Amino acid sequence: MRWRFLLRGTAFVLLLGALAAGAWTQRDRWQRAHDHPVAEKSGPLGPVDIQSVKLSDEAVLGLGLRCEDVKLEDYPRVIEVPGVIIDAPGRSPRAVSSPVAGVVSRIHASPGEAVKPGSPLFTVQLASEFVQTTQTDLARYAKDLVAATLRRDQTAKLVAAGTKAGVELVEDENQVRRLTTQVEGHRRQLGAFGFEPRDVKRAEAGDAVTEIVIGAPAADPGAPPTSASPPPPVFVFEVESLAVAAGQGVASGQLLARLADYRELLIEGRAFETEAQYVADATGGARPVGVDFLDAAPRGGTEGEVKLVIRSIGRTDPASRTFPFYAALANEATPYDRGGKTFLSWTYRPGRQVRLRVPVGNVPKVIVLPAGAVVREGADAYVFRQNGDVFDRKPVVIVGEDRLNVAIAPGNGIEVGVAVLRNQAAAVNRALKALQARGFGGAGGKKGHWHADGSFHEADD
Repeated sequence: MRWRFLLRGTAFVLLLGALAAGAWTQRDRWQRAHDHPVAEKSGPLGPVDIQSVKLSDEAVLGLGLRCEDVKLEDYPRVIEVPGVIIDAPGRSPRAVSSPVAGVVSRIHASPGEAVKPGSPLFTVQLASEFVQTTQTDLARYAKDLVAATLRRDQTAKLVAAGTKAGVELVEDENQVRRLTTQVEGHRRQLGAFGFEPRDVKRAEAGDAVTEIVIGAPAADPGAPPTSASPPPPVFVFEVESLAVAAGQGVASGQLLARLADYRELLIEGRAFETEAQYVADATGGARPVGVDFLDAAPRGGTEGEVKLVIRSIGRTDPASRTFPFYAALANEATPYDRGGKTFLSWTYRPGRQVRLRVPVGNVPKVIVLPAGAVVREGADAYVFRQNGDVFDRKPVVIVGEDRLNVAIAPGNGIEVGVAVLRNQAAAVNRALKALQARGFGGAGGKKGHWHADGSFHEADD
């Protein structure tokens, strides 16, 4: 019995020692719990219920944020139809052909190069017997004309002195007129062969011309400039393509090159028969049609469109059941030099796809904002109202929208005169969501906004 009592005592002492050792190892945790008691939670875990965000000055500049006061206006309802930029018929492309048979001895311009009207394009070595004969005849008739003119003048003096009959003067004058007609005809013929005035004078003097220079044609006048439009470029044409090579023989009328004049282009839209009435109403009423060039919005800016008036409507294609309509598009070019040659950087070029926005009605008295001013989360849509240096997110009701613009109904703090963010709403909303995720509390928790330095400003209410 005694050994059992000793065994129980020993076990009790060991248990007390173990408890004392455990308490000693956990002394730091107990002390922290005593010094920093756990705060009572006001609700389930989740993000802070905030709807405002303050961005740093660097973020505002980096995103290029723009705010403007909203106003009530009519939102134009539109139908969107596809379109493409095409050459203006009769203006571009311009064909350059050889006026006479010969051999291309030199090419002065390369594809893509800009050229002025009258600038040399090709040098052609003449190989036409008819051209050589015309030059020979011109030199002979010109020499005969000089002699006939002298003879007529002498006869006129003798007739005036009474030593010759007047009929001889008449014959001499007729001869001068015939030779003059021959000379003028041969001059015009050589001009049709591509001879410059100086070349015609050489041929008339008996110096046969063996080659001609073919230059760029004269430019069309184009659209009349306005006070707001820049002056037309000095270089009007652009070499679109070459059809011959140096050393190649060419016939009279053979194509040598094509020149492009892009100062005025056409936009060809394609609409279905069911949309014909809308297009006809816009054309007859000279209502501007929006042209969306499908460009990305510039940084800090908003996507825009060009307003044009439909010029004409074409016939319906029985196969596709669509019809074309056309609008003129003024174009501008900026010249630049590369390797001693000049090239043109046009704002628009043929072949570019566009989207035409034909007006079909209006939604009156709404707030029209760029599409970049609205952000969506599920079925809800929001805009950001400027509140000093803070952006407040406000839910809105959308009553109309397209790729470029959104119409919202006024209300919920978005009224006339209130400054609203007009771009980069999605980026600001991402910043707001990131700040919400850093908070604590639930739907009934703290409200306020986060500052750029990471501090949270609690709302007074």
